[in-house]
Amino acid sequence: MASKLFWEEKGILVKHSGTVTNEEVMKMNGIMYGDRRYESITYQIADYTEVTTNLVTAANAKVIGTLDRTSSVWSSNRMKNVVVTTDEKFIPIVNTYFKEFEKTEWECRIFETLDKAYEWLKSN
Repeated sequence: MASKLFWEEKGILVKHSGTVTNEEVMKMNGIMYGDRRYESITYQIADYTEVTTNLVTAANAKVIGTLDRTSSVWSSNRMKNVVVTTDEKFIPIVNTYFKEFEKTEWECRIFETLDKAYEWLKSN
């Protein structure tokens, strides 16, 4: 379980590696939402490309998505929400998470690489 959080000029990057759990994802979210800088960011990226064992479940992805959607009240900016993964088994779980953002100002995307995610962020 190794997750690192990086504050960037306009957003945040969370890099997960090794074994990732629901609790680890929620811990990173708590750190992010508890920081005053969260109020001014326009994107958040969760990079799962270095994960060897992913224990995030669809049920918990829905819970995490609900909590994240609730956090939108702390950010007046339209949020771009990115997950970076190539794990075919994880993509449906990410889509379950993304469903929680329907009818919100959040724009959600999955990319295979961090470079592609940043390209998309810069193009908008």
